[in-house]
Amino acid sequence: MIDFRYHIVSLISVFLALAVGIVLGAGPLRDSIADELTGQVDQLRSEKETLRVELDAAQRASQERRTFITEAAPRLLTGTLTDRSVALVELPGADEDVTEAVAARLEQAEATVVGTVTITDTWVDSSQSTFRSGIAQNLVPSMNPAPDADAPPDLVLAQALGQALTLRDPEQTANSSAEATQMLELLRTSELITEDSTLSGPAYATVILGPPAQLEAPTEEELAHLEELNAAFITIATGMSPTGEASVLAGAAEGQGSLLTALRADDDAADTVTSVDSVGSITGQVTIPLAIAAATVGDGGHFGVAEGADAVIPAEEQLSAPDPQAFAPGPIEEQG
Repeated sequence: MIDFRYHIVSLISVFLALAVGIVLGAGPLRDSIADELTGQVDQLRSEKETLRVELDAAQRASQERRTFITEAAPRLLTGTLTDRSVALVELPGADEDVTEAVAARLEQAEATVVGTVTITDTWVDSSQSTFRSGIAQNLVPSMNPAPDADAPPDLVLAQALGQALTLRDPEQTANSSAEATQMLELLRTSELITEDSTLSGPAYATVILGPPAQLEAPTEEELAHLEELNAAFITIATGMSPTGEASVLAGAAEGQGSLLTALRADDDAADTVTSVDSVGSITGQVTIPLAIAAATVGDGGHFGVAEGADAVIPAEEQLSAPDPQAFAPGPIEEQG
Protein backbone atom coordinates (compact mmCIF):
# COMPACT_ATOMS: atom_id res chain seq x y z
CA MET A 1 0.00 0.00 0.00
CA ILE A 2 1.33 3.44 -0.99
CA ASP A 3 1.44 5.67 2.12
CA PHE A 4 1.73 9.41 2.67
CA ARG A 5 5.54 9.32 2.96
CA TYR A 6 5.79 7.97 -0.61
CA HIS A 7 3.89 10.99 -1.92
CA ILE A 8 6.10 13.36 0.08
CA VAL A 9 9.23 11.79 -1.44
CA SER A 10 7.78 11.98 -4.97
CA LEU A 11 6.89 15.65 -4.62
CA ILE A 12 10.32 16.48 -3.25
CA SER A 13 11.92 14.70 -6.25
CA VAL A 14 9.83 16.71 -8.69
CA PHE A 15 10.70 20.03 -7.07
CA LEU A 16 14.41 19.11 -6.95
CA ALA A 17 14.36 18.30 -10.67
CA LEU A 18 12.70 21.62 -11.43
CA ALA A 19 15.19 23.47 -9.28
CA VAL A 20 18.14 21.79 -10.97
CA GLY A 21 16.69 22.62 -14.38
CA ILE A 22 16.19 26.25 -13.47
CA VAL A 23 19.69 26.56 -12.07
CA LEU A 24 21.31 24.92 -15.09
CA GLY A 25 19.17 26.80 -17.58
CA ALA A 26 19.91 30.11 -15.94
CA GLY A 27 23.54 29.30 -15.38
CA PRO A 28 26.13 27.23 -17.25
CA LEU A 29 23.75 25.88 -19.95
CA ARG A 30 21.97 29.13 -20.67
CA ASP A 31 24.32 30.39 -23.36
CA SER A 32 24.69 27.05 -25.14
CA ILE A 33 20.93 26.48 -25.25
CA ALA A 34 20.31 29.98 -26.50
CA ASP A 35 23.04 29.65 -29.12
CA GLU A 36 21.68 26.33 -30.33
CA LEU A 37 18.14 27.68 -30.66
CA THR A 38 19.38 30.79 -32.43
CA GLY A 39 21.39 28.64 -34.83
CA GLN A 40 18.39 26.48 -35.61
CA VAL A 41 16.22 29.53 -36.26
CA ASP A 42 18.86 31.04 -38.57
CA GLN A 43 19.20 27.73 -40.44
CA LEU A 44 15.43 27.44 -40.92
CA ARG A 45 15.28 31.06 -42.10
CA SER A 46 18.07 30.40 -44.60
CA GLU A 47 16.42 27.20 -45.87
CA LYS A 48 13.10 29.02 -46.28
CA GLU A 49 14.77 31.77 -48.30
CA THR A 50 16.57 29.21 -50.48
CA LEU A 51 13.31 27.36 -51.15
CA ARG A 52 11.54 30.62 -51.97
CA VAL A 53 14.23 31.55 -54.49
CA GLU A 54 14.08 28.07 -56.04
CA LEU A 55 10.28 28.22 -56.25
CA ASP A 56 10.36 31.65 -57.89
CA ALA A 57 12.91 30.37 -60.42
CA ALA A 58 10.84 27.27 -61.17
CA GLN A 59 7.70 29.35 -61.65
CA ARG A 60 9.52 31.75 -63.98
CA ALA A 61 10.93 28.84 -65.99
CA SER A 62 7.50 27.22 -66.22
CA GLN A 63 5.91 30.48 -67.39
CA GLU A 64 8.69 31.02 -69.91
CA ARG A 65 8.21 27.50 -71.32
CA ARG A 66 4.48 28.09 -71.53
CA THR A 67 5.04 31.41 -73.29
CA PHE A 68 7.46 29.80 -75.72
CA ILE A 69 5.06 26.97 -76.58
CA THR A 70 2.13 29.39 -76.93
CA GLU A 71 4.06 31.59 -79.35
CA ALA A 72 5.59 28.66 -81.23
CA ALA A 73 2.30 26.77 -81.60
CA PRO A 74 1.02 28.64 -84.68
CA ARG A 75 4.29 27.99 -86.53
CA LEU A 76 4.22 24.33 -85.48
CA LEU A 77 0.55 23.72 -86.27
CA THR A 78 -0.30 25.92 -89.26
CA GLY A 79 -1.33 23.77 -92.23
CA THR A 80 -1.29 20.52 -90.24
CA LEU A 81 -5.02 19.83 -90.75
CA THR A 82 -5.90 22.02 -93.72
CA ASP A 83 -9.35 21.17 -95.19
CA ARG A 84 -10.05 18.78 -92.29
CA SER A 85 -13.05 18.92 -89.97
CA VAL A 86 -12.96 17.62 -86.40
CA ALA A 87 -15.69 16.76 -83.89
CA LEU A 88 -14.97 16.86 -80.16
CA VAL A 89 -16.42 14.24 -77.81
CA GLU A 90 -16.37 14.96 -74.07
CA LEU A 91 -16.39 12.05 -71.66
CA PRO A 92 -18.11 12.52 -68.28
CA GLY A 93 -15.94 14.73 -66.08
CA ALA A 94 -14.11 16.44 -68.94
CA ASP A 95 -13.09 20.06 -68.33
CA GLU A 96 -14.90 22.55 -70.58
CA ASP A 97 -11.97 24.96 -70.41
CA VAL A 98 -9.71 22.23 -71.76
CA THR A 99 -12.20 21.52 -74.54
CA GLU A 100 -12.10 25.18 -75.57
CA ALA A 101 -8.30 25.20 -75.49
CA VAL A 102 -8.12 22.07 -77.66
CA ALA A 103 -10.58 23.61 -80.13
CA ALA A 104 -8.33 26.69 -80.37
CA ARG A 105 -5.28 24.54 -81.19
CA LEU A 106 -7.23 22.64 -83.84
CA GLU A 107 -8.20 25.94 -85.43
CA GLN A 108 -4.52 26.99 -85.38
CA ALA A 109 -3.87 23.78 -87.34
CA GLU A 110 -6.46 25.09 -89.88
CA ALA A 111 -9.05 22.45 -89.01
CA THR A 112 -12.75 23.25 -88.73
CA VAL A 113 -14.29 22.20 -85.42
CA VAL A 114 -17.83 21.13 -86.36
CA GLY A 115 -19.10 20.88 -82.80
CA THR A 116 -18.93 19.11 -79.47
CA VAL A 117 -21.00 16.23 -78.13
CA THR A 118 -20.89 15.05 -74.53
CA ILE A 119 -21.25 11.47 -73.34
CA THR A 120 -23.76 11.34 -70.48
CA ASP A 121 -23.54 9.29 -67.30
CA THR A 122 -26.26 6.99 -68.70
CA TRP A 123 -23.74 5.70 -71.25
CA VAL A 124 -21.32 4.53 -68.54
CA ASP A 125 -23.79 3.54 -65.81
CA SER A 126 -23.62 -0.24 -65.32
CA SER A 127 -27.25 -0.28 -64.15
CA GLN A 128 -28.34 1.01 -67.59
CA SER A 129 -26.72 -1.79 -69.61
CA THR A 130 -30.04 -3.37 -70.64
CA PHE A 131 -31.33 -0.02 -71.86
CA ARG A 132 -28.15 0.59 -73.86
CA SER A 133 -28.38 -2.89 -75.39
CA GLY A 134 -31.80 -2.03 -76.81
CA ILE A 135 -30.54 1.24 -78.28
CA ALA A 136 -27.57 -0.55 -79.85
CA GLN A 137 -29.89 -3.00 -81.61
CA ASN A 138 -31.90 -0.10 -83.04
CA LEU A 139 -28.74 1.54 -84.36
CA VAL A 140 -27.37 -1.46 -86.26
CA PRO A 141 -29.60 -1.09 -89.40
CA SER A 142 -28.18 2.41 -90.00
CA MET A 143 -24.53 1.46 -89.58
CA ASN A 144 -22.06 1.03 -92.43
CA PRO A 145 -19.96 -0.95 -91.96
CA ALA A 146 -22.17 -3.08 -89.75
CA PRO A 147 -20.71 -4.18 -86.41
CA ASP A 148 -19.65 -7.77 -85.82
CA ALA A 149 -22.55 -9.99 -84.88
CA ASP A 150 -20.97 -10.75 -81.49
CA ALA A 151 -19.89 -7.16 -80.72
CA PRO A 152 -20.87 -6.06 -77.19
CA PRO A 153 -23.65 -3.43 -77.11
CA ASP A 154 -21.42 -0.69 -75.67
CA LEU A 155 -18.88 -1.24 -78.46
CA VAL A 156 -21.71 -1.02 -81.02
CA LEU A 157 -22.82 2.28 -79.47
CA ALA A 158 -19.29 3.67 -79.76
CA GLN A 159 -18.97 2.58 -83.39
CA ALA A 160 -22.35 4.14 -84.11
CA LEU A 161 -21.32 7.44 -82.54
CA GLY A 162 -18.13 7.50 -84.60
CA GLN A 163 -20.09 6.84 -87.77
CA ALA A 164 -22.76 9.38 -86.82
CA LEU A 165 -20.06 12.04 -86.62
CA THR A 166 -18.19 11.10 -89.82
CA LEU A 167 -20.43 9.47 -92.45
CA ARG A 168 -21.29 11.69 -95.43
CA ASP A 169 -24.10 11.92 -97.94
CA PRO A 170 -22.94 10.23 -101.20
CA GLU A 171 -24.73 12.88 -103.26
CA GLN A 172 -23.72 15.91 -101.17
CA THR A 173 -20.53 15.03 -99.36
CA ALA A 174 -20.45 18.32 -97.47
CA ASN A 175 -23.45 17.06 -95.51
CA SER A 176 -23.92 14.18 -93.09
CA SER A 177 -25.70 11.15 -94.50
CA ALA A 178 -29.31 10.47 -93.58
CA GLU A 179 -28.17 7.41 -91.63
CA ALA A 180 -25.60 9.44 -89.68
CA THR A 181 -28.26 12.00 -88.79
CA GLN A 182 -30.64 9.25 -87.67
CA MET A 183 -28.01 7.63 -85.46
CA LEU A 184 -27.05 10.93 -83.87
CA GLU A 185 -30.69 11.75 -83.19
CA LEU A 186 -31.34 8.35 -81.59
CA LEU A 187 -28.29 8.72 -79.36
CA ARG A 188 -29.44 12.20 -78.37
CA THR A 189 -33.10 11.35 -77.70
CA SER A 190 -32.00 8.31 -75.71
CA GLU A 191 -30.01 10.77 -73.57
CA LEU A 192 -26.75 8.94 -74.18
CA ILE A 193 -25.23 12.15 -75.55
CA THR A 194 -25.92 15.86 -75.43
CA GLU A 195 -24.87 18.46 -77.99
CA ASP A 196 -23.52 21.89 -77.12
CA SER A 197 -25.08 23.03 -80.40
CA THR A 198 -26.15 21.49 -83.68
CA LEU A 199 -23.17 20.03 -85.52
CA SER A 200 -22.27 22.11 -88.56
CA GLY A 201 -21.43 19.05 -90.68
CA PRO A 202 -19.60 15.73 -90.78
CA ALA A 203 -16.09 15.40 -89.36
CA TYR A 204 -13.07 13.69 -90.82
CA ALA A 205 -11.63 13.05 -87.36
CA THR A 206 -12.75 12.91 -83.76
CA VAL A 207 -11.03 13.87 -80.51
CA ILE A 208 -12.26 12.21 -77.32
CA LEU A 209 -11.52 14.29 -74.23
CA GLY A 210 -11.19 12.55 -70.88
CA PRO A 211 -11.35 13.92 -67.33
CA PRO A 212 -8.40 15.75 -65.73
CA ALA A 213 -5.93 14.14 -63.36
CA GLN A 214 -6.96 13.31 -59.80
CA LEU A 215 -5.31 15.76 -57.39
CA GLU A 216 -5.69 13.46 -54.38
CA ALA A 217 -5.07 9.75 -54.05
CA PRO A 218 -8.40 7.90 -54.41
CA THR A 219 -9.83 5.68 -51.71
CA GLU A 220 -10.30 1.98 -52.48
CA GLU A 221 -13.95 2.63 -53.28
CA GLU A 222 -13.13 5.57 -55.53
CA LEU A 223 -10.40 3.57 -57.28
CA ALA A 224 -12.84 0.74 -58.03
CA HIS A 225 -15.26 3.29 -59.52
CA LEU A 226 -12.48 4.86 -61.61
CA GLU A 227 -11.49 1.45 -62.96
CA GLU A 228 -15.09 0.81 -63.99
CA LEU A 229 -15.31 4.19 -65.70
CA ASN A 230 -11.96 3.70 -67.43
CA ALA A 231 -13.12 0.37 -68.88
CA ALA A 232 -16.21 2.10 -70.29
CA PHE A 233 -14.17 5.01 -71.66
CA ILE A 234 -11.67 2.66 -73.30
CA THR A 235 -14.55 0.82 -74.99
CA ILE A 236 -15.78 4.14 -76.38
CA ALA A 237 -12.32 5.01 -77.72
CA THR A 238 -11.86 1.52 -79.18
CA GLY A 239 -15.21 1.64 -80.94
CA MET A 240 -14.61 5.10 -82.40
CA SER A 241 -11.01 4.47 -83.46
CA PRO A 242 -11.76 2.94 -86.90
CA THR A 243 -14.33 5.60 -87.85
CA GLY A 244 -13.42 8.59 -89.99
CA GLU A 245 -9.82 9.30 -90.95
CA ALA A 246 -8.57 9.32 -87.36
CA SER A 247 -9.64 9.34 -83.73
CA VAL A 248 -7.53 10.47 -80.77
CA LEU A 249 -8.16 9.93 -77.07
CA ALA A 250 -6.74 12.78 -74.96
CA GLY A 251 -6.66 12.69 -71.18
CA ALA A 252 -4.58 12.39 -68.06
CA ALA A 253 -1.94 9.78 -67.34
CA GLU A 254 -0.95 11.14 -63.94
CA GLY A 255 -2.11 9.70 -60.66
CA GLN A 256 -3.61 6.42 -59.58
CA GLY A 257 -6.62 5.40 -61.63
CA SER A 258 -5.92 7.75 -64.57
CA LEU A 259 -7.54 6.97 -67.91
CA LEU A 260 -4.48 6.87 -70.16
CA THR A 261 -2.52 4.79 -67.68
CA ALA A 262 -5.32 2.22 -67.92
CA LEU A 263 -5.45 2.47 -71.73
CA ARG A 264 -1.72 2.02 -72.21
CA ALA A 265 -1.71 -0.99 -69.88
CA ASP A 266 -4.42 -2.65 -72.00
CA ASP A 267 -2.51 -4.36 -74.82
CA ASP A 268 -5.51 -4.83 -77.10
CA ALA A 269 -6.81 -1.27 -76.78
CA ALA A 270 -3.33 0.25 -76.86
CA ASP A 271 -2.75 -1.31 -80.29
CA THR A 272 -5.79 0.37 -81.82
CA VAL A 273 -6.27 3.70 -80.02
CA THR A 274 -4.06 6.77 -80.52
CA SER A 275 -3.66 8.78 -77.31
CA VAL A 276 -2.23 12.07 -76.05
CA ASP A 277 -1.55 12.59 -72.35
CA SER A 278 -1.35 15.79 -70.27
CA VAL A 279 -4.41 17.22 -72.01
CA GLY A 280 -4.76 19.80 -69.24
CA SER A 281 -1.45 21.38 -70.24
CA ILE A 282 -0.55 23.40 -73.30
CA THR A 283 1.94 20.72 -74.39
CA GLY A 284 -0.80 18.11 -74.60
CA GLN A 285 -3.19 20.48 -76.35
CA VAL A 286 -0.62 21.39 -79.02
CA THR A 287 0.16 17.70 -79.55
CA ILE A 288 -3.45 16.74 -80.36
CA PRO A 289 -3.57 18.14 -83.96
CA LEU A 290 -0.20 16.52 -84.66
CA ALA A 291 -1.52 13.19 -83.34
CA ILE A 292 -4.56 13.45 -85.62
CA ALA A 293 -2.26 13.95 -88.60
CA ALA A 294 -0.13 10.97 -87.56
CA ALA A 295 -3.15 8.72 -87.07
CA THR A 296 -4.54 9.81 -90.45
CA VAL A 297 -1.51 8.34 -92.24
CA GLY A 298 -1.41 5.26 -90.05
CA ASP A 299 1.37 6.41 -87.71
CA GLY A 300 -0.74 6.70 -84.59
CA GLY A 301 0.52 5.74 -81.17
CA HIS A 302 0.81 7.19 -77.69
CA PHE A 303 2.24 10.68 -77.33
CA GLY A 304 3.16 12.89 -74.39
CA VAL A 305 5.43 12.97 -71.38
CA ALA A 306 3.86 10.32 -69.15
CA GLU A 307 4.93 6.72 -68.72
CA GLY A 308 3.84 4.54 -71.63
CA ALA A 309 4.19 7.23 -74.29
CA ASP A 310 5.91 6.21 -77.53
CA ALA A 311 7.21 9.73 -78.17
CA VAL A 312 6.77 13.25 -76.86
CA ILE A 313 5.25 14.41 -80.17
CA PRO A 314 4.55 12.60 -83.45
CA ALA A 315 6.72 12.97 -86.49
CA GLU A 316 5.71 15.77 -88.85
CA GLU A 317 3.23 14.66 -91.52
CA GLN A 318 2.22 16.33 -94.77
CA LEU A 319 -1.37 15.28 -95.48
CA SER A 320 -2.86 15.16 -98.92
CA ALA A 321 -6.37 16.55 -99.44
CA PRO A 322 -9.07 14.36 -97.86
CA ASP A 323 -11.39 12.26 -100.02
CA PRO A 324 -14.98 12.86 -98.85
CA GLN A 325 -16.31 9.98 -100.95
CA ALA A 326 -14.29 7.56 -98.84
CA PHE A 327 -16.68 8.36 -95.99
CA ALA A 328 -19.88 8.31 -98.00
CA PRO A 329 -20.65 4.60 -98.49
CA GLY A 330 -24.42 5.00 -98.34
CA PRO A 331 -26.80 2.45 -96.80
CA ILE A 332 -25.57 -1.15 -96.64
CA GLU A 333 -28.38 -2.43 -98.87
CA GLU A 334 -27.13 -0.22 -101.73
CA GLN A 335 -23.68 -1.82 -101.75
CA GLY A 336 -23.08 -4.14 -104.67
